[in-house]
Amino acid sequence: MLGTTSSPDSCAVDSLAHGVGGILADLRTNVSACRLCPRMAPFKKVAPDDSQTLSTGYMLVANAPDKRGRLFHGPAGQALRAALRAVEDPRYRELEDLFFMTAAARCSPRQKNDKRKLRPPTVAECRNCRPYLHLEMRALHPRLILAVGAQAAGATLDEPVRVEEVHGQRHRIREGQVLTLLSPAPSNRASMKRLGITPETYSRWLTGLFGTLIDELR
Repeated sequence: MLGTTSSPDSCAVDSLAHGVGGILADLRTNVSACRLCPRMAPFKKVAPDDSQTLSTGYMLVANAPDKRGRLFHGPAGQALRAALRAVEDPRYRELEDLFFMTAAARCSPRQKNDKRKLRPPTVAECRNCRPYLHLEMRALHPRLILAVGAQAAGATLDEPVRVEEVHGQRHRIREGQVLTLLSPAPSNRASMKRLGITPETYSRWLTGLFGTLIDELR
């Protein structure tokens, strides 16, 4: 189990000897014990969610969980969920039906002076969690990784990015193919405008993307 100074990579070699379920269980144990980022206290972790699918080969990466440890339940997540529901495929109504969901940072990043409010995770915090993400990618061998947001894109590609510059681009990495996306959160309206898109056109584009991903599973 990880202490306050040990590296997350220390569990990788032993974990890879197990099946995917064992790898993910070991990883959750190590994430639960991790205290590498003092600013993340009170260390609200990504909540284990058995409803996430491993069968499609698609991975969806967030910047960080919300205050309850959930993924894609804030404004950006609701936009993604609405776009998926617009596909109207009864098998894939929720993001959990189509994706294995994870995050660049595994704790909810709180504001220093107001723990009720969230902030973006720092580069250093995402770097501390990066081995967890990379272990998941190696274990699951996803056919496509959707990285939504700057921190998610940077952690997945293992390099800093300006998400406006890589929005909608596909990248080849050792673990597979990554599609980097601007978060559809309302706070990114200015970025959307600079890219020449509106929330409505982005939503329709996402619905088309999700429809294509579902078609490729047939």
